[in-house]
Amino acid sequence: RVRWPLRDVRGALTSHTILPDGRIHLRIEHRPLPGVTPGMLAWWYRVLPISRVEFDGAVRPMYHLFHPYEHGRIWIERPAADGRPGVGAGGVVARYEWFGPYDSKGAARVIELSPRRFVTRPAIAGFAIGEIRHEWGRSPQGATYAVETTLGVDWPIVGPWVNALLRRRIFSEGMLREWQRHQVEEVGLLPHFLPALHAQRNDSNLYDLEKQGT
Repeated sequence: RVRWPLRDVRGALTSHTILPDGRIHLRIEHRPLPGVTPGMLAWWYRVLPISRVEFDGAVRPMYHLFHPYEHGRIWIERPAADGRPGVGAGGVVARYEWFGPYDSKGAARVIELSPRRFVTRPAIAGFAIGEIRHEWGRSPQGATYAVETTLGVDWPIVGPWVNALLRRRIFSEGMLREWQRHQVEEVGLLPHFLPALHAQRNDSNLYDLEKQGT
């Protein structure tokens, strides 16, 4: 088990509102990430589903570094449009993860992955149900990182009913609080290992956590 300290969730700015049509809007502004650059973040998301890391005497999926106590798995259901390995625009990424008492699974189409942002549109039964935008910038203290999430549909007439059902069955208040807490903690872990792994980047996408010298 990787024993890095988790960031205090109170150090991030979070908001959670219900829009007039019933869609959910969430925003997280993380504290700056020391030693991390926007380019490192874009690389991390590109290779996350296809990389493995050796630590604790075993080779494990890189995704397990994203949170030491709660994680899951992530995989590519449809390759990126540019044909490159990993995550990219036009591809579909699926995931299963757990946080607190909640299990969460689903798939999302990647709209953009660039040095400035990662944008996906999650879907249920083939219908897009919102958008998640991870945006990065620079500061003297390290990369800035904000997540803007809208969950639900903007359909006329039936949209509010669908959104009410989504809030009741999938995106409950408790689940969203745990999701925000989980997201703040896992992003806060990135300074502990991302610069070292980025320095090891290779075509095989195999990494050794011990090489970071800690």
